[in-house]
Amino acid sequence: MSRNSNRGGKAAPRHLLFKGLTGFLLGFPLALWLSWLLMYGGLLPAFVPVRDQVAMWLAVLLWSVAPCAAFMAQSRRRCLTVFLLANAAAFAAWKLLQ
Repeated sequence: MSRNSNRGGKAAPRHLLFKGLTGFLLGFPLALWLSWLLMYGGLLPAFVPVRDQVAMWLAVLLWSVAPCAAFMAQSRRRCLTVFLLANAAAFAAWKLLQ
């Protein structure tokens, strides 16, 4: 039995390149804003000697999660919409706390 037998023999569109590029390109500013919000937005005490190092490595981890999350989207439009809304929300929070 074929994988695509329930779709009438047509291959399902995957849009992997688009989702990967969206995750990498829009995930980068999102990771930067989220790491800044977590480290400097009031979640840690005002003086932590290694706060800058934690923020730097947290941005790398968040940026590596972004493409993985992008591949779970069901369509190109949903992937792009979620990343744009997440970036807008993180930017708004960054502006409010700055």
